[in-house]
Amino acid sequence: MITPDTAVRSAVESFDAAIAQHSISRLEAAYESLATLPEETLAEHSRELGPHLAAQLGGMPQWHAAVYSVFVGALVEWNADAVACARPLLAGLRASMEQALEFARLWQEHYGEEEELPDPSGMPSPEQQKAFGADYAQVWHAPYFGWLSVEQWERAAVAVLADPRVRASLTAPDAPADRDALVELTRRLEPHIGDLQCAQRALLLLDDEPLLVLDRASGRAFRMRMSGIADNYQLQTLLAGVLIGGGHLPGHLPADVPSAEAVALSTSAPIDMDRPGDLPRTMECFNFAEPSGRWIWSATTPDRIPVVDGVRRLVLDPPVFRHQYQAVRFLPRVPGSLTLEAVLEPAEAAPYFTGVRELMSWQEAGRLAADGY
Repeated sequence: MITPDTAVRSAVESFDAAIAQHSISRLEAAYESLATLPEETLAEHSRELGPHLAAQLGGMPQWHAAVYSVFVGALVEWNADAVACARPLLAGLRASMEQALEFARLWQEHYGEEEELPDPSGMPSPEQQKAFGADYAQVWHAPYFGWLSVEQWERAAVAVLADPRVRASLTAPDAPADRDALVELTRRLEPHIGDLQCAQRALLLLDDEPLLVLDRASGRAFRMRMSGIADNYQLQTLLAGVLIGGGHLPGHLPADVPSAEAVALSTSAPIDMDRPGDLPRTMECFNFAEPSGRWIWSATTPDRIPVVDGVRRLVLDPPVFRHQYQAVRFLPRVPGSLTLEAVLEPAEAAPYFTGVRELMSWQEAGRLAADGY
């Protein structure tokens, strides 16, 4: 009788043999054996399977490594140690983005900037390979497969970046990847390949980050601490829940407090992504600004809040335009938190308002946004 343990052991032995023999056919057969195991079996064995498979990614052909990376990411989501799997997954993301940028350069050099780049979800047909010319194998092959595999590596990388230990490791001397370099690669690649916000926002997450919030209308300041907040819509919800819902800004705004469900879904409550139409909506309660008076758009990330004297400093104004948005976490596996540590009354808060400029007009804010601010 084949038990789950026996099935896992047999699949891993096939995988190891495929790696040792550099056999693509056996590697594909091993993947089929692993991927068709029952989910509960994979979850039970994920802690051993994840690091074991991740360690071999660098020795696989490009496309097969990308496919296996997604599988490793799934194992991390079940229970594999994200730290043990992070280095090869983040290295794979960086390599694929660098290759994809090289592919975009080659394409535009070969076809001109007006010719649309190929769909990154497809595979190069024999006709397409032929169109690349005699240099396909030596010049185009690796960049093209980097182009085709960015999405897979992104999914895998986001799985490990959901773990705050991995995010913290990105600033260590022996970091598995350079956070700033990865963010820059996503920004350079997006105009060519499209949306890479999952990777961007996972990389830009702040953890245990002090935040000083200055409420212009009341003259109060609030010492806060935030972790795992993926965008400023999520920060809007949590701030409204704490400052308005918590009674710290009574009468400040003609706004309803976010519902308990909206706040819960912005922190750690499970999100049913199969029914997006049923997710709660809430009203934008604040206009975020820098002390310089520049707007901080809700669609951006909390890392855009400037650091002043070692602490991020956010100015709150009543909203210029009020609109509803879905109150959920952009990264469902990452819990968000915002805690209030101290309330500074106007006399105590006054020094922090020194140098705070008036909120710029919405026309000026729109012009800066159009200029890429």
